[in-house]
Amino acid sequence: MHAKLIPSYYLDRVARTRTVIDGKPLRELAIRLRTSLFEPGGALSQLSPETQRNLRQQAKEFAEVFQRSSSNVEGRNGYLSLRNHQLRGLELPRKRACLTTIHNFFLTRPDETTAAERFFGQKPRSLFAAILDSVDLPPAPRSPQRRF
Repeated sequence: MHAKLIPSYYLDRVARTRTVIDGKPLRELAIRLRTSLFEPGGALSQLSPETQRNLRQQAKEFAEVFQRSSSNVEGRNGYLSLRNHQLRGLELPRKRACLTTIHNFFLTRPDETTAAERFFGQKPRSLFAAILDSVDLPPAPRSPQRRF
């Protein structure tokens, strides 16, 4: 499944973004990868038709998740490197990490969802609470000695 089935559906997805002529070799390769699995003697041929259908559906979902997870990172990093890094001092790793965190956890779309929420499919726990849990707060300062 990981070596052939999921990549075949990912190739189908990539082929849809190309012209018919440019996508044809990708579609053919995807079909070849899939049919070899389900043909008699193939790795998945002994499974029931219901199980085969479930595997195909699951592989399609995994290919979609892979595409979404990689495009978010590639898109954001590409945008930052082309437009902002030199202009805003973002070649500094700490500053870039802070701004990426703000982008992922605080900026919302009109539907009130953040990038992290859309990526993980659920609302993340409070970033402020996570920081407070991981940072040791210093003790209260000692009172100065009184002089009489």
